[in-house]
Amino acid sequence: MKGVYDFINYHTKNIMKIVVIGGGAAGMMFSTQYKKANPEDEVILFEKSSYVAWAGCPTPYFIADELKKSDVLHGTPEDFIKRGINVKIHHEVTKIDFENKTLTVKGNEVNGTISYDKLVIAVGAKSFVPNIAGYSENLENVFTLSHAEHAFKIKDFLNENKSRLKNAVVVGAGFIGLEMAESFKKNGLNVTLIEKADQIFPNVSENLKKRIYKEIEKNNVTLKLNSGVSEIISENNVAKSVKLDNGETVDFDIALFSIGITPNIDFLPKELKTDSGKITVNDKFETNIKDVYAIGDCIFNKYYKTDRNLYAPFGDVANKHGMFLAKHLSGKNVSWKGLIRSFATSFYDVKLSQTGLSLKEALQLGYNADVVSMKAMYKNSGFEDSVPASAEIIYDKDKKIVLGGAMAGKEAVAQFVDQMAIVIALETPIEKFIEIDFAYSPTNASVWNPLLVTYRKVIK
Repeated sequence: MKGVYDFINYHTKNIMKIVVIGGGAAGMMFSTQYKKANPEDEVILFEKSSYVAWAGCPTPYFIADELKKSDVLHGTPEDFIKRGINVKIHHEVTKIDFENKTLTVKGNEVNGTISYDKLVIAVGAKSFVPNIAGYSENLENVFTLSHAEHAFKIKDFLNENKSRLKNAVVVGAGFIGLEMAESFKKNGLNVTLIEKADQIFPNVSENLKKRIYKEIEKNNVTLKLNSGVSEIISENNVAKSVKLDNGETVDFDIALFSIGITPNIDFLPKELKTDSGKITVNDKFETNIKDVYAIGDCIFNKYYKTDRNLYAPFGDVANKHGMFLAKHLSGKNVSWKGLIRSFATSFYDVKLSQTGLSLKEALQLGYNADVVSMKAMYKNSGFEDSVPASAEIIYDKDKKIVLGGAMAGKEAVAQFVDQMAIVIALETPIEKFIEIDFAYSPTNASVWNPLLVTYRKVIK
């Protein structure tokens, strides 16, 4: 196709033309919210895969048959087209000309050049696999997990080969790695979890992590720390084993590499400013290029109210990016204050949640910080099923404010950490905690909420 592809004559109708690259959480949230606020404007979205609005975080539970397909795909292209968004799947943007405000697109409907008034880059991230001898994307039983398509491939492979699969290897003991180890166990496989570092979750204290370690052992997952993978041994395009740095080999029938992710920005022009492989943006999600914005897993966030870079590739964060940018481009006076880095994960019955700074991070940043450690009860301790959680709250000894917090236990840890996130964001003085009317009933909560325990220990 020659010339510039235009859906309508924007110059005569005075209509804004918004082009979005990427149909994940950030791209779809922006598109739906912007179109709702600006129904006359054209929103065109290009997604190179078959799916839009996929949810990455729940996929291990989908693979474990605990969630349905509809729980990881929150709409079809047709659903969003009905809302007025011009969604084009199987369309890949191959080139961007910032000076002339055009894109080169390869697809069955649009195959050529298209112009834009505003460009939103929401390309997400892809799994990172280091240069390991023998690794190939073509190995039929070695997978990564950074997209809905990957989840469906893994699930299909498990279902089609269930009778012959016995051993699984997961490389990388982060959030996805740990959750996928559980998923493979629930699929009836023996699991070896391989981690190059000497620990899991380095920013979480050993006191809290020991519950996870015990749960790993309890569920017969073999954990190998200080173990990098140097080679994948395969035969006829089927991987057989991994060789570790120490020379040990681990046999497997299926493997998942979950070492980390990196933004999908290889195709972007070099004049777009980046830092450590992430697109840099301001508090309006503006890049260094006029009328070009970036959101989601491809950008650096700022730590709340600071200039400290923070990478947070989480679905809830991507959704917030999309909502904020839609408001900004709709003329609202909003700005993104950054993140506190709140997360929650689980391994079988043990839940782990954290927000804000760890004690180590707080001290490195110059805070006069200390930690309050405690046992937190979900209900009255007299009940037979009452199991205490371990909690830590990091605070500034000078300002008497909370800097971070974490909790590990059997249930409800996220709700406590969410409370901590609120008081961190609002910089609520610890002396005010006694004034907060926390809910209490013997079967649902303890009299002494963790924040109240902090008050008792800090305010003398």
